[in-house]
Amino acid sequence: MKQAAPRRKYSISAVNRAVAVIDTVASGNGQTLFEVARGASLDEATTLRYLSSLCDHGYVFRDERNASYHLGLRLYQLGQQAIGLREVRKVALPFMERLLERFEETVNLAHARGDSIVIIDVLESRRSIRRGATVGEPDLWHASALGKAILAAAGVEDAWRVLTGVERPRYTTRTLVGIDELLDDLAEVRQRGYAIDDEEYEDGLRCVAAAINDRRGRPVYAVSISGVAGRMPPAVTEEMGEAVLEVAEAISEELGYVPVKQEEEVGG
Repeated sequence: MKQAAPRRKYSISAVNRAVAVIDTVASGNGQTLFEVARGASLDEATTLRYLSSLCDHGYVFRDERNASYHLGLRLYQLGQQAIGLREVRKVALPFMERLLERFEETVNLAHARGDSIVIIDVLESRRSIRRGATVGEPDLWHASALGKAILAAAGVEDAWRVLTGVERPRYTTRTLVGIDELLDDLAEVRQRGYAIDDEEYEDGLRCVAAAINDRRGRPVYAVSISGVAGRMPPAVTEEMGEAVLEVAEAISEELGYVPVKQEEEVGG
């Protein structure tokens, strides 16, 4: 008679324990240490260590009045961020599809998180491109149209702070690495309305991008078109830039941003 295979024993990882603790805290309106330990199937000493660490990071907080644990503000902030990213991708998608259909070049969407910028959506062109972006991939502040578009919209002070805090390697002979020359380039971006990566990250690749404002008016997103430089001569690049700027403004309004219109001066 064939013997049954022995059951494998899996140890609970630290991540799984932390998740179990958070889930237990979330299951009620205030949980005591004993209740959290029981719900997470851990002993009280281990549970206390996890709760203390989670409290330090803002994922859980302890009500000293009755020694109960509750979900922390950090979890709420992350949840709101996740909802926001889903919202912007949903809003931006039809506009990105129109850009792809019109120019047949890759369209990218990025999000600024703190001092980092990350690709959150990509619509790939069927035409060949030397380098394609990947969702979740960090982008560059100084050598990408997406990064420069957001920095230009953020203003000189914020741009200077971000640029002085990151490495600025030279990728091609066209890469701008000096703070002064980058700030000058950002001034041109503000005047033009869109940023250009003119083979600054990779030879033969050109990109145009414009910043997207959230409902509070913060330029925390950007949309871009990227393609082979040979398919994007100056006239085409300008046409794409104006189209990207128009799309960025439309997405901003869909997200709830109301642009402040300057009052017209009345002549005396």
